[in-house]
Amino acid sequence: MNIKKINLIVGREFSIRVRKKSFLIATFLTPLLMAALITVPTLMTTVKDNREKIIEVIDPSGIGRSVLEDQTHTTFRFAEDGDLEHYKLTFDSRNIHAVCVIEEAQPNNVEVKMYSTGQIDQDIQRYISKQIGGEVERRKLESYNIPQLKEIMENIRTNIQVKSFTWTETGDEKETITEVYMAIAYLSSFLIYMFIFMYGSMVIRGVIEEKTNRIVEVIISSVKPVELMLGKIVGIALVALLQFLLWILLTLIILLVVMAIVGSGAVSEMSQAAPQVQGGLAGAIASFDTGNGLLTGIASTLSQIHVGKFLLSFCLYFIGGYLMYASMFAAIGSVSDAETDTQQFQLPITIPLILGLFIMMHTFQHPDSSLSVWASIIPFTSPMVMLARLPFGGVPLWQLIISILILFLTFLAAVHFSAKIYKVGILMYGKKVTWKELWKWMRYKNG
Repeated sequence: MNIKKINLIVGREFSIRVRKKSFLIATFLTPLLMAALITVPTLMTTVKDNREKIIEVIDPSGIGRSVLEDQTHTTFRFAEDGDLEHYKLTFDSRNIHAVCVIEEAQPNNVEVKMYSTGQIDQDIQRYISKQIGGEVERRKLESYNIPQLKEIMENIRTNIQVKSFTWTETGDEKETITEVYMAIAYLSSFLIYMFIFMYGSMVIRGVIEEKTNRIVEVIISSVKPVELMLGKIVGIALVALLQFLLWILLTLIILLVVMAIVGSGAVSEMSQAAPQVQGGLAGAIASFDTGNGLLTGIASTLSQIHVGKFLLSFCLYFIGGYLMYASMFAAIGSVSDAETDTQQFQLPITIPLILGLFIMMHTFQHPDSSLSVWASIIPFTSPMVMLARLPFGGVPLWQLIISILILFLTFLAAVHFSAKIYKVGILMYGKKVTWKELWKWMRYKNG
C-alpha cells in the first residue's frame, strides 16, 4: 500500500466533508440543542404559575377544613354543602380554579373529586391528596383508642437509607452512589453507539455516491481499491473526531454563557467558593451540598473514577469500533447501487450494535456477570459494554487490554476481507449481489 496516496485520499475526504453545509449546520446546531436539553429543563423548574387560584371546597365531612390551609397563590373556600349542577352553570362567573368535593363514603374513609372547565393544577391535586390522606389515616388510628398514639407513631417512624462505600487502594473508604455510575455508563455507551452508526452510515453514502457518479472509475486508475477504502474510512474518522471535539467545546461555551446570563448568583457563589475547593469537579459539587449529603456522595463517587483511564478507553473504543464497523459498511456500499439496496447487508452488521445496547442495560445491574465480561471482550459489542463496566471499577487491566487488542485485530481482519469485496463490487453496476457471492469474493486469494 502507498501511504502517500492514502494520505491524499484522507485529505480529500476530510476537506470535502468539512466544507459541506450539512457538516457546518450539524456542528453548530447540535451544541445548541445539547445545551438546551441541559438548561431548559432546569430553567423550566424555576418557572411557576403565580396566578391566584381559588378552590371552592364542598366538605360535609369536615375533614378538609381541618387540614387544607391557604398556600402561596392558592386559597381554599369551604362550604358544608353545595349543588354541583349550579356550580357547573356558574363556574366561569365565579372566577375560581376548581371545585373540590370531599365526601365521606364510610366512617373514616373519604372520596375526593375535583371539577373544572380546564386543566387542574397538579401541585394543588398533590397537596390535597397528601393532606386528606394523612388526616384520614390519623383518624383511623385514633379509632382504635390506643393510649399515647401520637408518641408511639413518632417513635416508630423510621427512614433507613442504605449507603454504599468502596475501599481504596490506600485502605480509605469513600461513599459511592450507583446511579452516578449508571448515568456515566449509559451516556458514554450510547455516544459510542450513536457515533459508530452515524459515521458508519456516512461511509456507506460516500461510497455509493462515488460509485453512482462514476467518479470511482477515475480514482481507481490511480490508486488501489484498498487504499481508496482506507483513505475514505480514515478521512471520515477525522471528520468525526473534529466534529465531536467542536461539539464538546461549543456546548461548554454555550453553557457558560447561559450561566453568566441566567445564573449570575450561582456563578458568584461558585467563584467565592473556588479558592477553598479542592479536588476539581468533585470538590466543586461537594461545596454546594445543602446538608442532606447527596452532593457530597455524588462528588465522592466522581472522585473515584479514573478520568484519564476512562477518557483514553473511550477514545480507543470509539476509534476501534468505528474503524471495524466502517470497513464493513464500506464493503456494503461498494456492492450497492443505491442506499435502499444496503438493507439486506446492513441489518446483520447492525444487530451486534443493537445487541450491545441491550447488554449494556444488563451491565448496569451486573457489571461483573459472565454475560457482561464476555460481551465486553467480544469486539462487536465491546465498545458499548466495556464502557458500561468501566465507571463501576473492578475491571481487571488484563481484560481491558485484551478487549482493545481483539477489537483492533478484528478491525484489521475486517479490512482484509472488506477490501476483497470492495475491489470487485466498486466497479460492478446493475447486479443484485447475494451473500453467497460475497463469501466467494472474500475467499479470493489474490484479494
